[in-house]
Amino acid sequence: MRQAGVVRFLAVVIISGMTAACGTFPGFRTPMPPVPSEQPSAAAAQAPASGASLVQQVQALQIRVQRLEDEVAALEKQRPAPAHIRPQAAPAPAPAPTMYPKPAPKPAVSRAEAEKHFTAGMRLYRDKKYAEARSQLYDYLKLDHRGPKAPEARYYLADTFYQQAKYRQAAVEFNKLRLQFPRSILAPAGLLRQALCYKNLKRQSAYHDTLTKLVRAYPHSPEATEARKLLREGAR
Repeated sequence: MRQAGVVRFLAVVIISGMTAACGTFPGFRTPMPPVPSEQPSAAAAQAPASGASLVQQVQALQIRVQRLEDEVAALEKQRPAPAHIRPQAAPAPAPAPTMYPKPAPKPAVSRAEAEKHFTAGMRLYRDKKYAEARSQLYDYLKLDHRGPKAPEARYYLADTFYQQAKYRQAAVEFNKLRLQFPRSILAPAGLLRQALCYKNLKRQSAYHDTLTKLVRAYPHSPEATEARKLLREGAR
């Protein structure tokens, strides 16, 4: 835009100067008719021609100035806009706040600390202190519920209920063993114990169904052999 203004200013100055100069030439005024008694001088005869030539120069200069202005305007369009007037990218929207904050991560617990509860629970189980043993085994599973000794802890935890004739709770815990660790070596034993819980609860249909499930899921296990025997006895 500054270049266009300079060009326009120079053009105006040049044209104004030439126009002022043209005021001395008769060609830029309406010529007065000569006095009849006088003859026009040679300079007066040449003035119209000189005035006409000057008019053509001014017109050519105006055309040239117009072309320069057009070129400057075209360059201005191609020039990138200054940084302070460029359109700014819209800021990224802030993430919507969650309705419920994430819980703080729990501190890591070593496996050695968890196994202390397992060792204590098994010692109490052998001493037939079933309630205390159950508490220790629960603590172990809370700390390391997928640990290497988790199936064993789940089995003996369930059996603490069985030894106290709490068959309903025992059946629930033995079922957890089958669901959580179906490939464990203790899974068939857990199913057999679960079936015996239903027998003690006088739930013959659940007792029969659990024995059948044991035979189908683990057909080559010793518990499956025992289950077949119990099924035959029940059919008599």
